[in-house]
Amino acid sequence: MTRIVPHTRRDRLLAVLLIAAVGEILWAIYLGWKLPRHYVADHWALAWVGLDVAEISLLFASAWAAWRQRALLIVFAIAGATLFLLDAWFDVTTANHGDVMQSLLVAMFVEVPSAIALLWVARRAVIRLFLTHAADSDLPITPLYRVPLTRETVEEVPAREIPLAPEADG
Repeated sequence: MTRIVPHTRRDRLLAVLLIAAVGEILWAIYLGWKLPRHYVADHWALAWVGLDVAEISLLFASAWAAWRQRALLIVFAIAGATLFLLDAWFDVTTANHGDVMQSLLVAMFVEVPSAIALLWVARRAVIRLFLTHAADSDLPITPLYRVPLTRETVEEVPAREIPLAPEADG
């Protein structure tokens, strides 16, 4: 039997992520089997207010990063979007029978659109960051999913020309 030994930091990271994913699968199965159908949370209000405060903090952080034109906007916007999606998920899945419609409406018209807007902001910021730094170097304009994290993993990727401004017909 061949033993696979991670040699690089990247290999170790991949091993840790895969082991964590398998562990999370096992944990989810265990929780689905063992959690009670009904549970009274002693700090229910604190949990919900804490989530809302975290969302507010990330909205302010995103606004600051956008105002100062900082790349941290990407991190703050993605984290905020993630919290809004979690908020929608838990609003709907923990709602009492009489509150399900209100939770669905808030999720559909506030939380999910807020998450989509923040993801759009993050995507635009990534593109702007990439185009700004690509313009200052010999880096070809490449679809973001093809951009390597390090120079060591650069493969021959055909560059796709993306015009920065629409060309005038004439």
